Amino acid sequence: MKKSFYFFFVVLLFGTISLSAQNFATKGTVELGGSLGFSSTTMVFDGNSSDNSVSTFSIEPYVGYFVINSLELGLIPSFSTSSYGDQSSTSFGVYFAPAWNFDLRSNLYPFIEGRIGYNTSSYDDGNSETNDPSSSGLAWGFRGGVKVQVGNSSLVNIALSYDQMTMEPENWSGGRIGQNVFGVNAGFTIFLGR
Repeated sequence: MKKSFYFFFVVLLFGTISLSAQNFATKGTVELGGSLGFSSTTMVFDGNSSDNSVSTFSIEPYVGYFVINSLELGLIPSFSTSSYGDQSSTSFGVYFAPAWNFDLRSNLYPFIEGRIGYNTSSYDDGNSETNDPSSSGLAWGFRGGVKVQVGNSSLVNIALSYDQMTMEPENWSGGRIGQNVFGVNAGFTIFLGR
């Protein structure tokens, strides 16, 4: 089974390298899709990092538009959920995500992407007799990886990411509360040329 998987991967990789570029990173192109992510999160409270980390699952739909060749302006709504024991948290956010896609004149497009946005989060402590807090704040981050063109108008992307979210409750006067998130993301998008 492993040999079949490796063979399939090699055929897919080398088979798509021979494809001609379909004007992905050109002015007027629209990219639609998204990514699924799994990350390890380290919590920060009052400026101090926790010794423990939490596994998080995230979904990020994506829409981007190339305003000039290689420069893409994107919008990313995000949803993530984490659970640990009886406790759980759910976060929603939206990011503005400008990206630079390097056109290598092949089916490989390395990219770097900045992100800035706003997040809101709710927390359930598993105890129905207590009030569950919510928080919100600004977020920023970056992502870098490669998009591989598969077929005439689709891309598979793999990236490493870092996001820093400030998630402070109302009237908070202490140090930063939030998350520092390092992640590995994979996604699939289609692109529509002009």
